[in-house]
This record gives sequence, C-alpha cells and structure tokens, in this order.
Amino acid sequence: MRILFVEGSVGQVVGGSLTGMLHLIGGLDRRSYEPAVVLYEDKPVVAELEKAGIPVYVFSKRRLPKAHGLQGRAGYEKAKSYSAVQTLLRTARVSSTFLLETLPGALRLAKVFKRVRPDLVHACNGFRANMEAIVAARLCRVPCVVHTKGFEKFSFVERWAARGSACVVSMTEAIKKHCVDNGVMPPRYHVVFDGLDLDGFRPRLAAAEVRRGLGVSPDVSVVGVVGHIQEWKGQHVLLEAAGLMAESHPDLSVLIVGGVHSSGLDYSQRLHDLVARNRLDGRVIFTGARDDVSDLMNAMDVVVHTSVRAEPFGRVIIEAMSVGKPVVATRAGGVPELIADGKDGVLVEPGDATALAAELDRLLGDRDLRERLSVGALKKAETFAVENHVEAMTRIYKEVVSGSGVVAERPL
Repeated sequence: MRILFVEGSVGQVVGGSLTGMLHLIGGLDRRSYEPAVVLYEDKPVVAELEKAGIPVYVFSKRRLPKAHGLQGRAGYEKAKSYSAVQTLLRTARVSSTFLLETLPGALRLAKVFKRVRPDLVHACNGFRANMEAIVAARLCRVPCVVHTKGFEKFSFVERWAARGSACVVSMTEAIKKHCVDNGVMPPRYHVVFDGLDLDGFRPRLAAAEVRRGLGVSPDVSVVGVVGHIQEWKGQHVLLEAAGLMAESHPDLSVLIVGGVHSSGLDYSQRLHDLVARNRLDGRVIFTGARDDVSDLMNAMDVVVHTSVRAEPFGRVIIEAMSVGKPVVATRAGGVPELIADGKDGVLVEPGDATALAAELDRLLGDRDLRERLSVGALKKAETFAVENHVEAMTRIYKEVVSGSGVVAERPL
C-alpha cells in the first residue's frame, strides 16, 4: 500500500505532529507499505527520511496577505462592531482564502499526488493546515485520512471537507468532542493516541553525568520543562513557581529545554527578564534545542508540563513517563486522558504558579511519593508504545483502502 503523508507544520521546528508522523513511518512494515512525504517547508528531517529510502516533496504554500488597506480606519473598525458585519467579513475571508489560496495550492499539490500515485493520503495536521492536501485528494479521487491533533477553528469549508474524507483520526477524546461540537461530521471517527518508541527514547547517560555537563550539582533538586519556547507552552509559569519556592528550595535548579519557535522571539526575551526579576540567575538553564531530551529528563527530579492553553495531547508527558519521571501537568485538553491524578502523575490548573509551586514542594520533599509516581508512570508509558499506535493506524488504512477500491482502480 502506497501512503502519502502530508505534514504542514511550519516555524522551523520539529513539533509533536511531525515527531508522531516520523514514529509512525518508522514503525511501518516496509514490505507492505510504501511511505512518501510532503512537507510544507524544508526541515532537517528531510535528509533522514531520504536516507531511509522515503521520497520527500517540499511544498511551498502561498498565503494571502493578512493586512489590507481598510485596517485601522475608523469606519471599518466601527462596522466590525456589528455581529452581522462580523459574520459577513468572516464568510468573505473564508471564501476568498479557499478560492485564492487553498484551491490553487491544491491544484499544484495534485501534481505531486499524480507523481506518487498513492492509495491513500494521510493529512497529519488536521483540516486547516492540510486543506490543500484534502482538496487535492478529492480532486484525484484518493481517500484521505485526516488526523486532527489540535483544537482547530472550523468554518463551513472544514465541515464540507470532513464529509468528503474517508475518516478522521483524533489524537484524544477531547479533540474528537471538539470536532463533533463544531459540526465536523466525517463518515467515521477513530481515537488513536500517538505512540512513542520506548526503546529508542531510553536515556544513554547517567543522571549525574548529564548534570555535570550542565554544571548542576548532583545534590540539588532539578525540575524542568521541555517544549519549543512560545507563549502558550507556558514556560513562564514554572519560572514564577520557582520564584515562589525561593525559601523552601533555595538551591532549586530549573531546566528550560527547547528551541525558540519563530513566533516566540519576544516571549523568549520576557522569560530571561523574568529570571532576572525573580532573582533566579545561575539557577535557570536554557538549553536550547537538544537531541538528548531523554537524558535531560532523566537528570530531573520532576518533569513539568506548563501549557496555559488546552494541550491536545502532550507528547512530552508520555516521554517523561517512559523515563520513569514524576510529571506535574496542566489539567486541560487531552492531558487528563494521559494522567491518572495521584497514580502516575499530578494535575494542576493551567497558569496557576502557586498551585504548581505547592505540588513541586510536596514532590521534592517526599521521595516515596516520587517513587510511587515513577512506578505508575513507567507502567502507563507501556500503553503508548509506538507498536500499539502503528497497529491501530494500519488497521484504519486497511479499512479505508479495502472499502474504497482504489487499489484496483488507480484513478490517478
């Protein structure tokens, strides 16, 4: 079966969606499946994929300018205050985006589809980011599996596209509910958690060695957050919590692991300002983007998840679990589906630095509790093994292709 994976993330980062796709492709039985990939920007993973014999096509999406001449004019701003005008403008914007941006992009992308001749298209980023691929698949009469991995905003275009898709795969029940509540009704829904290569993510270095490399004493408590630096990831909440813990844990070290997202440049500077304001100089380490995340997590006593917006899934949570680390995560979005509060992790309200500080105080002061959570985390991590994810996804692929008959027809 020939599968074309379309991954539309941009920002020069390797985020959760792309990571999940790479794990899935890596787990496919290449005797039965021929993957090819379309990316919306050139990324370092291109060489890695091509080395594995997987064709990669870089598709440059042409976007309409967001600014226009009426913005800022008093009459226009006043007109926007009326709900009827807002609805009209929103409809006009959605329609013009589809006609002038999406449709031309889909026609260009259809040429790639005809070159690859896939039996199935897997749109990895949901509807809005992959609409060109969904429309191109419709034009080429190839079944399309739409993988929703976030809480998207939907219009009549996405609702129309859903009805013509083969099925929608949601990463969590929370995402599925969001889609259904917004009128997105495909022929079938499947909920499949993303998977993790448990063996491949094992730490390679001892915690003491990693700490030594970072200049952190083996005797101090270390907490950290892993994720691209951008405001909704909430790294500031951990820094605020660390400031509140100055008396109870004066030697606490904090690791901020992750590169700066293209949208997070100003936020990154604010984080450094917050370090200075909370007198955390010398206790906070910004590691930048790293490829040894499992080692860094292993060097932490507690891994913290700080997203201030509802996290659709939270890959770093299952990564930390697989290393056997207690996790404190935000109680929102799909996260409560990953963590049983008090058994294999701890949940706090998003953006609540005081609650986070209290939980970190409790965990860092109770070794037995950390060990109990660690045991629970390791057990829970087994349910997210990439083999389980691959098995679920290939079952869906077979169901879609056998039901469509496209293998025999080859309509391209």
